[in-house]
Amino acid sequence: MFRHPFLAVVLTGLILFGNSRASADTWTNYADIGPTLLTYESTYPTLCKRYNLGQSVQGRDIWALRISDNMPAEEDEPEFKYIATMHGDEIVGTKMCMMLIDYLLTNYGTDPQATNIIDEVDLWIVPLMNPDGYDKASRTRTNANGVDLNRDFPDLGTPNTTTGRQVETAVIMNWSAQHTFTASANLHGGELVANYPFDNEDTGSRYADDDLLLIWMSEEYTQHNLPMWNGDWYHGRTNGADWYIVHGGMQDWNYHFMGNKEITLEIGVTKQPSATLIPQFWADNRVSMMSYIETSLVGVRGLVTDGVSGLPVAATIRVDGRSFNDVYSDPDVGDYHRLIEPGTYDLSFEAVGYDPITVSNIPVLSGDATRQDVEMYTPPTLGFPNGGEELKIGLTDAVAWTGNTVAQYQVQYTDNADALQVTGDGFESGSLTPEYTTGGSVPWSVTSGSTHSGTFAAQAGNTSDNQVTWMTRTVNGGDMSFWYRVSSEVNYDFFNFYVDGTRVVHVSGNGSWTQYATTLSPGSHELKWEYTKDVSVSNYSDTVWIDDLQITDDGTVWTDVIALTPAGVSSTPWTPPYLGVDYKVRVRAVYNGGTTFGQWDVSDAVFSVVPTPGDGDYSDNGTVDLFDFASFQQCFGANPLTAACAPGDLDGNGVVEVQDLDDFVSQM
Repeated sequence: MFRHPFLAVVLTGLILFGNSRASADTWTNYADIGPTLLTYESTYPTLCKRYNLGQSVQGRDIWALRISDNMPAEEDEPEFKYIATMHGDEIVGTKMCMMLIDYLLTNYGTDPQATNIIDEVDLWIVPLMNPDGYDKASRTRTNANGVDLNRDFPDLGTPNTTTGRQVETAVIMNWSAQHTFTASANLHGGELVANYPFDNEDTGSRYADDDLLLIWMSEEYTQHNLPMWNGDWYHGRTNGADWYIVHGGMQDWNYHFMGNKEITLEIGVTKQPSATLIPQFWADNRVSMMSYIETSLVGVRGLVTDGVSGLPVAATIRVDGRSFNDVYSDPDVGDYHRLIEPGTYDLSFEAVGYDPITVSNIPVLSGDATRQDVEMYTPPTLGFPNGGEELKIGLTDAVAWTGNTVAQYQVQYTDNADALQVTGDGFESGSLTPEYTTGGSVPWSVTSGSTHSGTFAAQAGNTSDNQVTWMTRTVNGGDMSFWYRVSSEVNYDFFNFYVDGTRVVHVSGNGSWTQYATTLSPGSHELKWEYTKDVSVSNYSDTVWIDDLQITDDGTVWTDVIALTPAGVSSTPWTPPYLGVDYKVRVRAVYNGGTTFGQWDVSDAVFSVVPTPGDGDYSDNGTVDLFDFASFQQCFGANPLTAACAPGDLDGNGVVEVQDLDDFVSQM
C-alpha cells in the first residue's frame, strides 16, 4: 500500500534529469550536487533528507541523500547505500546516482519498483566520495594527497580504526559506523563487470562462505544490464581476487567489519566517456540499480528486543557454520537483516549484558525474508551464597538467584575457587590436539624438522604463492608464552601472530628461535598463528615453527548441584559436602531444552563450609543406638570431614575423634 500519493512537482530553477535530455547529457558538476540534493529535500520533505557527511582533504563537502517513506523516522527496514566515484576520474557513477535519486522521487507512487524501494528500504546515496579528484580540469584517480581511496580501508587482521586513514576514508568509516547497513555497492569505471568479495585472501580463501549469495546479488544487477551480462565476463561478474588482488578495498572492509554485503560495480569500460552516452548508460543501469537495492529484502530478518522491557537490543547475529559473517541489529529499532540464500539455518544472537540465544532450523525461501523475532534476557543474578557466608557441613541450605522466569537453570559449586594451573604444550604427542583449529590454503601440522626442545613442533602448512595458512586456539587469561622460528623471504613472506584479532607479531627473514611472552587479561582469548606468502619467490625453508606454548589455565573444579532445574524456579536445595574456606557457587540459564547455555553468574567472593555439632544419629531414626555405631567407626578420624560423617562430629570441631567417643557412648 502506498503511504504517499504521487506528487507532480515542478522545481523552480531546476530541470530534473528525467525530464530534460539537455540536462541528462551533461556530466554533474561538483558545485551542483549539494544545492540539487537540498532542493530534493525541500520538495519531498517526507521522502528524503540531505546530509553533509564530512569534508575532503581540500575542504569540499561529501554529500549524501537519505530516501525513505517516513523521513526522518527510524523503521524496521534494511539500510542500503550506494557510493560513487571514490576514484575521481571515474565519473559515470556520480551521474547514475543523481539520476537514480531523481527517478525514485519523481516516480514514487507510479512505478511499483521505485515505490517498493522507498517504502521498504532505508536508502542512502553518496554521489561523490572523492570530490578533490573529481572537481578539477584534469581529474585524478587519487585524492588530493595522491592516495587511492580503494586501497585505504582496514584489512582483516588490522585494527578497524580511522587512525592513519585519509580523511575521505574516515568520513565513510565514521558514517557507516553510525548505521547498520545491510547491502551496498560502490560504482566505478574502466571495466564492465560486477566484482564481489573477497578482493584478497586474508581469510585463507578468496571465496567467502556467502559466495553463492554474493553471486546471486551480483547477477541481480548484471542480468538487467545487457552489455554487462553479455560482455567479456561470465554473466557479467567475477570474484575480486580471481580478477586481481586488492588490499585495503572498501567492499572487503564492509564485509569483514560492518556486517554489510557490498560489491564493486564497474559500469563502463571508459572512465570519462562522452556526455552524449549518458542516456544509454541510464538505460543500461536504471533497472539494475533498483533491482540490486531490493536484494536487501531477502534472507532472515526480525526484531531483537529485551524480553522484559521490550526495548531494542544491539545484538550480533551469526549464521552457525559460516565464518566472517556477523551482522548487527540496529540499536535504535532492534531490527536485523541477514541476507542469505534459500536453505535452513541456525542463527545465534549475542549482546553485551544478555544471555546468548540460538534459534534452530529457520527456513529461508526465495523472495521476501523470513521473519524471526528474538527476545533476549539478562543473565541470572546470584543471591545466596554470594561470598562471606558460613554454611554448615551436612545441613541443607538453598542456593537462590533471580532471573528469567521462563528459563531452566544449571547450578554448580566448587571448593577450590579461583585455582590456577600452568599448562604447557610442546606438541610431543606428534599431532595437533582438539584444542587447535587450523585452516587456510593448507593446514598446519606437527613435524620434527626443527624444534625448540623435544622431538616435535607445530609447523605452518606448505603454502604456494598468494596463499595463507593459520592455526588458532582459545585460552584463558594469565601468563602466556611460546617460541617461534621464522625462515622466509625477507620483507615479503611473513609470520603473523594475533591475540583476539589484533596482530602483535609480524616477522620475516631467516631467524633463530625467539620467545614471545605476554600477560592476557582475565577471560577467554583467541590466539592465531599465521604464515602468509606473496605472489612469487621462496627463500630459506619458507615456513614458521611454533614450540613450547605455555598458558595459564583455570584449575577450578566445578560439580553440579543440579544439572537442570524446572523452568522458572529461582532456588534449589544444596547440602555442602565438605569443610572448606574456598567455596563458590554459580548459576546460568539454559534455553531450548538444554541446548543453549547462558552466562554464569558466580559468587562475588568465597564462602566457608564449617563444622556443626553432630547428633550421632547416622541412621536418622531419632535415637543414637547400635545401628549408628558402625558408621561412627567408619568415620573415626576421617579428614576431611564429609557430610556423611558429620553426625559423628559431636563437638563440631571438624573431625570425628576420641573427644566425640564419650559423647557418642553416653547418648546410646
